[in-house]
Amino acid sequence: MTTRRRVRHLQSQVRSFAVGFGVLIALAIESTTAVAAPDEHKLVVVLYPDESDGAPGIVAVNRAIRATFAKWSADTINIRNEYVDTSRSGDSAFTRDQVSLLQRKYAGRKVDLVIAGLSSALDFALAHREALFPGVPIVFVAVDEREFKGRRLPPGVAGIPIHMDLVGTLELALRFHPDARQVYVIAGGAPFDVEWANEARRAFAVYDGRLKFVHLTGLPMDELLDRVGNLPEHSFIYYLHIHKDGAGTPFIPAEALERLAARANAPIYGHIDTYVGRGIVGGRVFTFEIEGENAAMLGVRILAGEAPESIATAGISGTTDMFDWRQLRRWEIGEECLPPGSVVRHREQSFWTTYKWHVIAGASVCLVEALLIAGLMVQLGKRRGAEARLRANQRELQSLTGRLLEAQEVERRRIARELHDDVNQSLALLTVELELLAGSPPERVIDRLPELAAKLKEVSTSIHDLSHQLHPSKLEHLGLVAAINGLCKELHQNHGLDIEFAHSPTLGPIAPDIALCLYRIVQEALRNIIRHSGDHHASVQLIRAADAILLDIADGGRGFDPPTVSDGLGLVSMRERLNQVDGELRIDSRPFGGTRLEVRVPQPLRREPANDVFVENSDRWLQVAPATIAESIP
Repeated sequence: MTTRRRVRHLQSQVRSFAVGFGVLIALAIESTTAVAAPDEHKLVVVLYPDESDGAPGIVAVNRAIRATFAKWSADTINIRNEYVDTSRSGDSAFTRDQVSLLQRKYAGRKVDLVIAGLSSALDFALAHREALFPGVPIVFVAVDEREFKGRRLPPGVAGIPIHMDLVGTLELALRFHPDARQVYVIAGGAPFDVEWANEARRAFAVYDGRLKFVHLTGLPMDELLDRVGNLPEHSFIYYLHIHKDGAGTPFIPAEALERLAARANAPIYGHIDTYVGRGIVGGRVFTFEIEGENAAMLGVRILAGEAPESIATAGISGTTDMFDWRQLRRWEIGEECLPPGSVVRHREQSFWTTYKWHVIAGASVCLVEALLIAGLMVQLGKRRGAEARLRANQRELQSLTGRLLEAQEVERRRIARELHDDVNQSLALLTVELELLAGSPPERVIDRLPELAAKLKEVSTSIHDLSHQLHPSKLEHLGLVAAINGLCKELHQNHGLDIEFAHSPTLGPIAPDIALCLYRIVQEALRNIIRHSGDHHASVQLIRAADAILLDIADGGRGFDPPTVSDGLGLVSMRERLNQVDGELRIDSRPFGGTRLEVRVPQPLRREPANDVFVENSDRWLQVAPATIAESIP
């Protein structure tokens, strides 16, 4: 037995002495105590049976009464709880002492309302109403409808009876356990326990042919624990309440249930809401909190002036199908088996339900961090790629610079060789001939002059060609078309390449840097055709578009695979020149399929082209169209 149980047991034994002593004290001070002035606040006295002190149901009722009065009453309500020992109702002397103590306690104070909890407290209030609270309205709470019907209530008493649905709870248990054969009905040995054990016998009598009922009433707790721990298969327990066991030990019914549930090897059912969560699977229960609210609402109406007789029969309080989720799991009862509208308490939340927002927040943070990391990795990759490309541009630039320098040296050597081998040798020979001619007779000199003049002209032509290769003066003086046309004729004469040159009749003004770029590209492309294509025919087209100048150079020779020669000096030189004028180069070639170079240099047309047809000076004329002039150098 716990310390609390021992204290309660001792309280029960000495209560009669305490009551008598209190009466003596009250009588001693009566002569010196003046009658107190009436309290301006409303006074409500709530009577509970002593054995229910500390019970979860009474705690819920008390909490609901106070909360409801505070919310709905227009008056300030003072509530006083009194616990009366109803277990010794047969002891007339003890009862007189209790009544006398309450008389002294509330002497001179106006009591506006009495609330009686449970039938035993209601019986006490009705039996001693005239002595304690004459004319004061009484509201009862948590009194079963069968107890209500069995009492003749005087005027001024109101309340809403409850329905302890024993049969409904039994039907729920049979719904979950259709193969059940035995039902063990447990009740204590207190008068209230025995009364309800007898009521259960009467209520379950209709099932006698279907089930075997074993009534474990008034057994000592130790013996009862042994019995419930060894029940046969196909059994379940119906728990009523234990206020006192067979050994006379007092219990709070909900706490006694917890001890039984810890030992029972069969599911337990009950009809009181405070049992849910303390060991029962569930049942069709009434709710103490609702009963407290109902009683307080009746009290509010009465204190506001409504007559108790007008609300004396306020109907029956309803019940709720209520279950413990943990017990459903323990006895493998699926929630789909529950009646519609059932209340399931003590549900253990899943990890996701409990920590959903924590998980979402954490995942969001991780996602943001992952995105940031990914972004940084992308940026790092781009940076590394850019650095790699920059290094490759630098290497390419270094290579190009080296090749350009090498090409420059090669070109210088070629020019030097041509100057030495051709021009210088020709001049040297001409000098020698002139020196030899110096001593000749005049007629001899006159005969040689045409020959010497021809040789001098050849030297002059060589110097002119070499100068033209270094920089085409015709480009500056006559324009791009004339320069390209002259280049085509020169390559035809020197290398036998037939070139068809077509151009728009009016190209309009062309910036000098663009003209030089296009000329050098034509020069480089035609030289490449001569060196590598093996073809003796080529075409060059120079076209004016609305916003750009288009150059097209094609041949039908050997062709090549562009990726394999993209770093060739000639192509690199072309691209570098086009980069300076924001131009674009497209190469279309394949082995043995010819080559086409398409160049586009942006330069908007500044004026509308003329309608007349301009024909460049040329040796051969093939075709003249309104928009295009084509020339062929055979």
